[in-house]
Amino acid sequence: MNEPCRVCGEPTSEHCHAICYACGASFHLALRQDIPGKDCGEVWIDENHLALEFACNPCLTELRGVTVGATAGPQPGDARPRRRYVRRTGTRAGDVVRARRRRG
Repeated sequence: MNEPCRVCGEPTSEHCHAICYACGASFHLALRQDIPGKDCGEVWIDENHLALEFACNPCLTELRGVTVGATAGPQPGDARPRRRYVRRTGTRAGDVVRARRRRG
């Protein structure tokens, strides 16, 4: 790993590394909850493909049409879904899916 992060320029590590689906560059993304890490992007479940998608913050900003320095939030016509979960220790993916289905 140890590739430079596209967002901050620092080297990534084995437990804090992802590749952006939009630009193909490496960025920091904490892949484990028990090891502290930096997040220079987001991951979400694509409901059409039932797969995880990873994107760095600059690509997310561009896709959402948000100017740098603006508060990111739900925007009309968002190209990508924003993160819809809160990181919690001990939460399994199946529990998240079941809770989402119950909410409707």
